Amino acid sequence: MSVVRILNNRRYEICFGSDVLRDGVFLELSDRSGDVIEVLAEAFFYDEEGRVVFSCFKEQVPYVLIKWLHETVAAEGWPIE
Repeated sequence: MSVVRILNNRRYEICFGSDVLRDGVFLELSDRSGDVIEVLAEAFFYDEEGRVVFSCFKEQVPYVLIKWLHETVAAEGWPIE
């Protein structure tokens, strides 16, 4: 799964992945506007614990992008309450 959004002439993407070492799956928000892909934030669902953790890897990520990531997590049915 991969979803793209354009904001202020920049290309952002949320992509789905899995991580065997952390025992779970993630949605990763990245800036794909330049030559180098920059990961901005991640929502990680720990399978065994049944919980979701949000992490930001960059300062001053626009709120609308964090909201988009949160809405995508909710649409996937992950437990965020």
